[in-house]
Amino acid sequence: AVYEDEVICLALQFLATVDQVNLPNLVGAELLCRRHQLIREAYRLSPSALDYSVSDWFMGWGRRRTGQTVAYVAEQLKHEASIAKESRKAREEKMLKAPRAPKGSPKGLSKGDTGAAST
Repeated sequence: AVYEDEVICLALQFLATVDQVNLPNLVGAELLCRRHQLIREAYRLSPSALDYSVSDWFMGWGRRRTGQTVAYVAEQLKHEASIAKESRKAREEKMLKAPRAPKGSPKGLSKGDTGAAST
């Protein structure tokens, strides 16, 4: 897999620098990038026992075979919405825990601070 990853990276490099093609416009380049990501993810999860069980999804073939593109997109949107929800909740909780100045006091002064210089 290391050799395959190296070949993929070299092929992408040569396509971009020597052949000077616009890689984002090439479907083949996208597949090479997806394969590169799959190899990296397999090594990240378990370097001693590579697992390619999710390769159909990584390469984009799982949706095509099952015809569940709409379900896949809906699942991804649901996942993004849950992340946004948790971020919002954390932000709100942080704001609730922050110390607040009492009403009527100048901004930046805490509850016990009078604003007078100490000697």
